Amino acid sequence: MTDTKATKGFDFFKILRKNIQKLKPYRCARDDYQTGVLLDANENLYGPPASLGNSGDIPDLKHYPDPHQATLKKLYGQWRKVNPDQIFVGVGSDEAIDMLIRMVCIPGKDNILICPPTYGMYKVSAAVNDVGLVKVPLTEDFQIQ
Repeated sequence: MTDTKATKGFDFFKILRKNIQKLKPYRCARDDYQTGVLLDANENLYGPPASLGNSGDIPDLKHYPDPHQATLKKLYGQWRKVNPDQIFVGVGSDEAIDMLIRMVCIPGKDNILICPPTYGMYKVSAAVNDVGLVKVPLTEDFQIQ
């Protein structure tokens, strides 16, 4: 696992559920091989169908992208002046919210706090993960009541 101290004085690893702390990171074939078609990873040996033509506009669809998004994190880190190890890249905020709740909250025991009106996915992810929801209403000028 990489360094979990994203900011001084805060260790994200300490708030993870104990079973999550014990996990070993998944290693995919791309961790060991940078070139070639990985049939065991369901990569396509033949590329896009011929019916799409032979245009240079067709991206290389026969390979999965880098599962660690190393190039993206490096470039974004340089732009924002942040360590790439401190960057999470997900498939939209829904995935990030769900993953955070699953990693940190104990189902049937923990709660998350929301301040309505807010993004509806917090409520959905809490329900899916059997995590309670505490609502703290906001005033008309969006201050905590």
